Amino acid sequence: MREIIERSGADHQLHHLDISDAVCLARLQSRNAAGAHEYAVTDAEFEQFTRYFVAPTPDEGFDVVVHRIS
Repeated sequence: MREIIERSGADHQLHHLDISDAVCLARLQSRNAAGAHEYAVTDAEFEQFTRYFVAPTPDEGFDVVVHRIS
């Protein structure tokens, strides 16, 4: 993604939601229960994906906007 931004010269912002896994999981479970879409993420799938997530850092060269959510 960084390469595309550099080649295009486009302004950019990378929005990072700084939120606990517990809050994310609770919101996910609530969305699943609402049934507004046919795809529901299981708790195990959530854990599988979040295990690999690392918050963006300044050395990656993105204009990061952090949203702290409780």
